[in-house]
Amino acid sequence: MDNPQLIGAEEALLVRNSDENRLRIVEEYLRCGLLAEEDAIAVRASIDTADNDLFELMGDAYANAGMFRCALRWHREMIRELQARPANSRWDAEGVYASVGYCLYSLGLFAEAISWTKSCMGPGTLADALCQGLIAYEVEAAGGVIQRVERAGTRSRYTINAPAPADVRQTAERLKEAMKALAPFQDVYIDWLNEETRRSGLASAVEGYPFRAELDAGNLVRHKMNLIFATCGYADELVEKGYKLEAKRVLSEVALLERQAGVVWERLEELNR
Repeated sequence: MDNPQLIGAEEALLVRNSDENRLRIVEEYLRCGLLAEEDAIAVRASIDTADNDLFELMGDAYANAGMFRCALRWHREMIRELQARPANSRWDAEGVYASVGYCLYSLGLFAEAISWTKSCMGPGTLADALCQGLIAYEVEAAGGVIQRVERAGTRSRYTINAPAPADVRQTAERLKEAMKALAPFQDVYIDWLNEETRRSGLASAVEGYPFRAELDAGNLVRHKMNLIFATCGYADELVEKGYKLEAKRVLSEVALLERQAGVVWERLEELNR
């Protein structure tokens, strides 16, 4: 937006993060239609230079208006503030990393969005997907499913809703060894539900210290969505350039990470025809 008053207000805030400059930029956002009146009232009442929620608001306002390059500029400022904080401090605004991935995808920068999102998710997510895929393959052959996954630090417990095999100890050790090769930084535990528990429907009640059911995946869902759609966009670009095999490779990689991503499987089926 080539609006000199808005640009001036933003530059002033970057030079000096004060209550006065924050209020000024809120008024400019309101005047330019980037912020609704009710939102502006709420922000005016909560202006506080001790935190940087206004940076998040500025990024979101631009993203909602489809001005993703402007949004990225303020996401950058917010990430600078986040990274300047002590390593042991907690901040609820870490979703800004997922917002950056969304902006990159929305700008059509698919390869950049994929690279950024993978770096945010880290190697543990892919390793965990491989482990779950391995266990799922084993138990589905016995007519069962993975009932739940619980975590505590580097430890993971998989509860399997299937009859335990006759050689349960050997099977568990074999699976653990295989998963150790895929994710050497994880300690893995495997529990088979007994027949009585399976019949009584108490599978969801299985839990115990020090494990904790991951009911809230935080920003992982947003990262996965960014990765899925950026990969689909990137695969379409590769197909247009004649790189069909490479398109299948990148789609297969994200399909392994998220087995329920129907849009990815549909594209793979089209490429296999």
